[in-house]
Amino acid sequence: MKKTLIYVALIAAGIAVSCQTKPSETSVVSADSFGEITIAMIDTDSIFTYYDMADDMRRELEAVEKRLTDDLQRQVRNLQSEGQKLGTDVENYKQIGHTLTLSEQRQRETQFNNRDEQLQRRQVEIQQLEQRYMQQLMELRAQKNQELEDKIFSFIETYNKANGNFSIIMSKARSSGTLYSLPSMDITAPVLEAMNAEYKTIRKK
Repeated sequence: MKKTLIYVALIAAGIAVSCQTKPSETSVVSADSFGEITIAMIDTDSIFTYYDMADDMRRELEAVEKRLTDDLQRQVRNLQSEGQKLGTDVENYKQIGHTLTLSEQRQRETQFNNRDEQLQRRQVEIQQLEQRYMQQLMELRAQKNQELEDKIFSFIETYNKANGNFSIIMSKARSSGTLYSLPSMDITAPVLEAMNAEYKTIRKK
């Protein structure tokens, strides 16, 4: 791996600090305060996209989302089916209601009202369930993202100590604010290869 060495020379400058008691006092930054600095770049977008652990986490989240969505859709279908059945029963009652006694009519109508109220309560419960499922997914995504970030940062620190010992490793993702860097500074490929190799051994356990 080619390591790009960047020498940062700081010009010693006297900075006058204005104050009433020490008007002539200066603060000096030494040129060798930082010494020799080496910088490397990593495309974190590529890491999050092609790291096998990230791919497994995405699959896990998709599986959970599918399970919750399927359950919600099943309950909605059951509610719709019960609503349709209630509508059919009401229509049938309208056809034969005049043949029933007043007591039987009241009994049927009470039953219909109770069923309708149950359906309305069930509809509210499903809406609340949908909100809980959405919150559950959001929390799970946040948890997985945090686990992934912690793992990536930890690995890069370990990798750097063993392979590069760079002074600074910066992100070259689009959102990082880095406008340009020399291609020779990019260590994404070897880092990603090492990350996947390590994760492969962990996944087998």
